Amino acid sequence: MAIHPRLHPDASQGSLSPQQTLAISTWTEHAVASLQDLSLAEGTPVRADPTSVPSRPSIRGTTVSLSIPIDDQLPTASAEGKRAGVGESRPPTVSFRRREPLRRDSLKRREALLKGKDGSRRRQRWENDRLLNNPWAEPPAPHDWSIQPTYPRHDPMPYYLAPLWDKHYAKMADHHSARKNAHTPAKHRVPKELRVKIKHARAARGMLQGLEDDIRLFIRQWNDRQVFLASEGLADVSETEVDDSEDEIVFVGRNGQMHDAPERQLKLQQMREQMSMHDERDGEKMVFESLAEDRSAGFGRWLVHSIASYYGLHTWSVTVGEPARREAYVGFRAPTPGTRAGLVTHQTCLAEELIKPGEELPQPLYAQV
Repeated sequence: MAIHPRLHPDASQGSLSPQQTLAISTWTEHAVASLQDLSLAEGTPVRADPTSVPSRPSIRGTTVSLSIPIDDQLPTASAEGKRAGVGESRPPTVSFRRREPLRRDSLKRREALLKGKDGSRRRQRWENDRLLNNPWAEPPAPHDWSIQPTYPRHDPMPYYLAPLWDKHYAKMADHHSARKNAHTPAKHRVPKELRVKIKHARAARGMLQGLEDDIRLFIRQWNDRQVFLASEGLADVSETEVDDSEDEIVFVGRNGQMHDAPERQLKLQQMREQMSMHDERDGEKMVFESLAEDRSAGFGRWLVHSIASYYGLHTWSVTVGEPARREAYVGFRAPTPGTRAGLVTHQTCLAEELIKPGEELPQPLYAQV
C-alpha cells in the first residue's frame, strides 16, 4: 500500500524538481521493504528466525521488528520494588491540583446573595422589605403610581367665593392665636421656671418637699375648719370673734339657733390651739423665715411663691424684728396694704383661682418636677 500523499500532476510539475521526485520514490521503496517484516504479537515480541529465508529480498540494516502489546500487563513485585527504589533516589516532586474554572456571574447568583440563606438575618430583612409574611399587605393599585402633589388639595372654587374662603381661614387663625395667647390660670399648673431650676438643682427637691408638706397641712386644716363652721352656721364669723374674752358671747346662726354649747366651744378651742401651734392665724401661715441680709434665702422664698401659685393661695413677704428677719407667708386672703412694715406681695391670685373649702388637693408639686 502507498502511504505517501497523492501528487497532482499539475502541482508536481509546478513545485517539485526531478531530484526531489527521485528522493521521494527511493524513500517509499525503503519504507515498503521495512513494513513487510513487521509483525504484531500479544505480549511477546516476535523475532525473526535467523535460519528462515525471507520471502522477499530485504535491504541490509533496514529490518525492524516491533512488538505492540494489546492489553496492559499486571505489574510484578520486582517491578514495584525497582520503581520504589528509583522513587527514593529521585528528589520529591510537587504536583499542583487542576485549577477549577471560575463561576460565571449571573443574575440568579446575585439574587441568591441578596436573599441570603434560610433563617438568616439577611433573609429576614429581605422578606420584611418586601412584606412577604404580612397578611395585611396589599399590592399597589394603579392610582398609587399616578403623579400627585404631596400637599393637600381642595376642590376648585369659583372666584366669587374666594373672599369668603379667605375670611374663613383668617377667622380660624385668629381664633387659634387667641386661644394660644389667652391667660391660663396658674392654679394647679407647674411653673416652667420651677421645673427647669429643679432639674438643674436636684438638691432643692428636698427643700421643695418640706415647704409643700407644711402648706398642704395648712390647707387641709383650713378646709376642715371651714366645713365645720359651715355645718354649724358660723361660716361668716371671723376668727377674732371666736377668740376667748372676758365677756360671755353667744353666737346666733342664720337659722336662729344658739351656738354656745360646750362641745362646740371645745371644738373651736382645739382648732385655735392647732392653728397657734403651726403659726397660723386668720387663714394665713408663716412658711419660711430667714435673715434679711441672707441673699441665699431668696431661693426659698421664691419656692414658697411658686407653691402658693400652684395651690391658688396668696403669698407675701414681711421684714420684722431686730436683727431684721424676712418672713414668707401664704394665706387665703391678701393682706391689706400698709398694715405691715416691709410688706412685699407676690402676684395676687384671681377670684376663680382661689382654693375652695372642701376642694380636693391636687398631686404634690415635688412629684411632678
